[in-house]
Amino acid sequence: MLKKLPPLQTLQTFSVVASLGSFTSASKELNLSQSAVSRQIQQLEQYFGKPLFQRNSRTLVLTDQGTALLPVVEQTISSFMGSLEASMTKVMNINIRMAPTIARRWFFPLLKGLNEYLPDVNVNVDTAWHLEPQFALGNLDIMIVYGNGHWPGMEVIPILEEVITPVCAPDFDLLQNNKLTFESLANAVLLHSNPRHSDWQLWLQSQNLYDFTPYKHQTFDTQDLSLTLAAHGQGVAIGDLNLIKQDLKKKTLIRPFEQSIKTGYGYYAIYPSRPANILKVTPFIEWLKEARAQLQGTQAAKLSYA
Repeated sequence: MLKKLPPLQTLQTFSVVASLGSFTSASKELNLSQSAVSRQIQQLEQYFGKPLFQRNSRTLVLTDQGTALLPVVEQTISSFMGSLEASMTKVMNINIRMAPTIARRWFFPLLKGLNEYLPDVNVNVDTAWHLEPQFALGNLDIMIVYGNGHWPGMEVIPILEEVITPVCAPDFDLLQNNKLTFESLANAVLLHSNPRHSDWQLWLQSQNLYDFTPYKHQTFDTQDLSLTLAAHGQGVAIGDLNLIKQDLKKKTLIRPFEQSIKTGYGYYAIYPSRPANILKVTPFIEWLKEARAQLQGTQAAKLSYA
C-alpha cells in the first residue's frame, strides 16, 4: 500500500518558514494565521516522525532532518508550479524582481529585443526590491540585485559593473563652460540615493577630498529620483555610467567632472541553484548574457562569478 503524501500546502509552508525563520513572518507571507502555520508544520513533522525545526525563544532553526528535506521540498514546489503553468498555457511566465532604477534605465529599453528573442515567454517584472524574496512560493524566478557578487546557494550572473561620476543639468547655475570646480561643488546641493551618502563619499575620497562639506544634502530612496532631480537643475547627483547613457546622449545630464571610479560593486542576476529553476530560467539567462555582451562589449563585463 502506497504511503499517503503530505498536503502540498504543508510543504510550501515549511519552505517559507525555513526561509524566514519565524512562524509570525511566515504567516504574514502566506496570509494565514500563526496558529495555522504552526499546525501545518506539526502535521508535516508527524508525517516524517521527526522534528523539522529546533524551536528557540525567538527563532526557528532547521534540524538535520529539516535541512535534508528543504532542497527536496523546494524542487518539488518549483516543478509542480512549472508543470501547472505549462498545462494551463502555452506561454511560459518568468517573474523577475529588480530595483526601479535599473528597471527603468537598463531593463525596459531591452524588452523589445527580449520579446523577439523569447516570443513564447511572458516576462513579468516587479520592483518590490525591499521585500524578502520567496522563490519557493513560485511567484519569483530571478532577481536582479546590487552587490558584490556573493550570494551563497544562488546562481550568480554578472550584468553591470558600477562606474560612478557626478552629473548635473546642462543649465545648472554653478557651471562654468559645462564644468564645476571643487570650490563651486561646495556651494551645491548634493543629491543622494542612499542615507549613508556612500556613493558621494567614495567619489570624493578618490579625489582626496576627505573633509569636503557641501552647501546641503538631499536624499532619495532610488538613484532614479536623484538623477531626475539633477536633470531639473536641483543639484548634483552621482550616476552610474551604465544607467545614464541616454541622459548623456540627449544632454539632459552632463558630466561636470571627468573623473569616474569603479566602486567594486555592480548588478547581478541571481536565482536558486535548483535543477527545476535553472531549467526554467536558462533561455532568459542566455538572452541576458547576449544582451550584456552587445551593450558592454566582451571586455567590459569583468565581474567575477560567485
